Amino acid sequence: MSNKSAWLFYLLGAFLTLGWKFIRYVRTEKQHGRPARDAIAEWFFEDSVDNTTSWFTTVSIVWCAGAVLIDLREREGIFQWIAVVPLHIAVAFAFGGLMELAAPSIAKNLVKWIISKMPGA
Repeated sequence: MSNKSAWLFYLLGAFLTLGWKFIRYVRTEKQHGRPARDAIAEWFFEDSVDNTTSWFTTVSIVWCAGAVLIDLREREGIFQWIAVVPLHIAVAFAFGGLMELAAPSIAKNLVKWIISKMPGA
């Protein structure tokens, strides 16, 4: 399987999962009486450091996980273990979706860990 196909299905899994999370968010906000337009605007444009950090780290973690699964699998060294996972479109799709679900929690815990290691924390 080519890396292009693997990236296509990995990103498809990630974006479909992100779309599912977006629809759930808008529906929940509508059930609480907020207009869909306000919920959509908040989803994309909430002006806070936490939101910006969350988007940046989530995208970074999803991208890095894809690189490890697809591009770095045949290299010697720290990522060599991933070569035991078969590179198939189904695996790439599932891993993309799982990373989109897990990345916000990973990012939150990673930031907390980094802050805890700083002097004076």
